[in-house]
Amino acid sequence: MPESKKRKKVVERRIAQQHADERRHATEPEKRSPSWWVPVMVGLAILGLIIIVTAYITGGRFPIPGLANGNINLFVGIGFMLVGFLMTMGWR
Repeated sequence: MPESKKRKKVVERRIAQQHADERRHATEPEKRSPSWWVPVMVGLAILGLIIIVTAYITGGRFPIPGLANGNINLFVGIGFMLVGFLMTMGWR
């Protein structure tokens, strides 16, 4: 078989495979996040911000009085905000 016919067959197979992939992707439903994802994500970020602001205003005594030693309240607030931020990466 001449070289040009072989190339033509290879190109035709690639085009057919691309069309098959496009049809398969068109029929698959798009994966989306659950409806509760965004409210929880935003809620965690806002809760973390509230905790941090409260800790700064009260000198670290509140919102959790037992964690006043070493400004651990700030770390708790940052943790909530971090979880909210990490959830943004899974949002679709």
